[in-house]
Amino acid sequence: MKKETMFYILSFFFVFLAVAGAITYTGNHEDLEKFHQVKIEDGDSLWSIADRFYEKTDISKQEFVTWVQEKNELQTSIIKPGDFVFVPVKKESGYQIEQIASE
Repeated sequence: MKKETMFYILSFFFVFLAVAGAITYTGNHEDLEKFHQVKIEDGDSLWSIADRFYEKTDISKQEFVTWVQEKNELQTSIIKPGDFVFVPVKKESGYQIEQIASE
């Protein structure tokens, strides 16, 4: 095969990988700045946080926990005091985290 043909094949392959990677990256990462962030306190778990925010979302508690794990890129459901996690409650929803936490 000619060097020129190999160059075109390799160029196409690299461009294809770059485009596929860009689509995958932007498709999976939602803008988390639109969502409230919660500071983890002693004794908190993803399930207890889901219980606190359950009435403020339109998803099940299982979906809530899965969303938090995926969007915050948590490998396990273990969270530590002092950590911050985004929760599926949009900032423009009119709720303040302090209000929700105290309810």
